[in-house]
Amino acid sequence: MNIFNKLVKNFGKANSIALLICIILLLLEFAGDRHGETEYEDFLFFPAFFGFISCIIIFRIGVALRAIFMRDEDYYDK
Repeated sequence: MNIFNKLVKNFGKANSIALLICIILLLLEFAGDRHGETEYEDFLFFPAFFGFISCIIIFRIGVALRAIFMRDEDYYDK
């Protein structure tokens, strides 16, 4: 349990728990047999990869929208 104590000390309790859940889910990827609707869904770690790429795309779209809709700090004071 020394490894978990080092994780909590370095990353905090919430991040350590999230990391352990991710590790458990990645290990469970080998335990089950997925039946995807397309051939791409049958690749190993496809859901994790797809979710990561989706988050990056959502973040980039948010940054672009912020650049379009951003107002000055004193916009409402004028």
